[in-house]
Amino acid sequence: MLSIAKRIIKQILHDKRSLGLILIVPILLLTLLFLLLGKNSYVPTVAIDKSQQNPIMIIMVSEFEKLNTINLIDMDTSFSDKQFVTDKKADAVINFSKDGMKITMFEADTVKLTAVTDAVKSAVADLSPQSQINIDFVYGSATESTFDSLAFLLLSVLSFFLVFIIAGISFVRERTSNTLERLMRTPVHAISVVTGYSIGFGIFAIIQSTLMILFAKFVLKTPFAGEWWIATIIMLLIAITAVMLGILVSVISKTEFQVMQFIPVLVVPQIFFSGLIPIDTLPYNLGYLSRVMPLYYGGMGLKGVMVYGYGFSEVLPNILVLCGIIALLFLVCILAVHRYRRS
Repeated sequence: MLSIAKRIIKQILHDKRSLGLILIVPILLLTLLFLLLGKNSYVPTVAIDKSQQNPIMIIMVSEFEKLNTINLIDMDTSFSDKQFVTDKKADAVINFSKDGMKITMFEADTVKLTAVTDAVKSAVADLSPQSQINIDFVYGSATESTFDSLAFLLLSVLSFFLVFIIAGISFVRERTSNTLERLMRTPVHAISVVTGYSIGFGIFAIIQSTLMILFAKFVLKTPFAGEWWIATIIMLLIAITAVMLGILVSVISKTEFQVMQFIPVLVVPQIFFSGLIPIDTLPYNLGYLSRVMPLYYGGMGLKGVMVYGYGFSEVLPNILVLCGIIALLFLVCILAVHRYRRS
């Protein structure tokens, strides 16, 4: 068992691509997502027909220019509002009438829409403080970036996905190189084989989980309402679950390509049910499917720690479920390896 674990560790250490995929790629992807989904300083270009003699428009234009939150230009009335934004002459066109304010934009771009609406709300609040809109949250804040609000999900998905690929492909290589077959001819038990591989991959899972959490907290400054070490435990369990699932898939796969074919079936659906979409908003009671998804318990556990500030006892149910899933997958892997030996 220990000899198998040592061989796997040495094999990964000498395989720079696998080592990079486990330790370096998650950090690079987290950094890229942080840059893409972090706080945006984009200043939108807004067009207004300043020739209108609408008193509200005159006041609003004055506030826009004073607050300097948007790039204000004069609307070319030879174009329709839709054509003006379609031709990319402005991000939005604002028209004022007795019925209120109409904003025309090219598409529902979250960044541009947020920038425009924030500018309008700021102008309205400056004109009439009693009309200011204040939104209060029990957890989190409206000033959080998209990355901060989805950090728990990104961490769990990246760890699960990358470890699943490494574990699955590495085990298949053991088969295609006949290493596993030679091992199966020895008196070694199936439980020792699975345990050995689990320990070998588990060492790197521990390093990856700790590295990702520390990088997110101390380098990217991701908000942690709870203790980071609890999040690390959950991340480790997510990674070990991926190892077990990767080994199981590789036992029933003949090639590396067949392992990849399981990703749309076993990994992608879990991402949908991991908290990406609020479970209680799903139609047709589809939310119940999340109860059989390991990534759901991992994602909700991380969310509890990072967003809600839960302690160990409050996320213990998620941890116990993940442990149960790992134990179940471990037993199934032993049966699968035992069956492989008999065949």
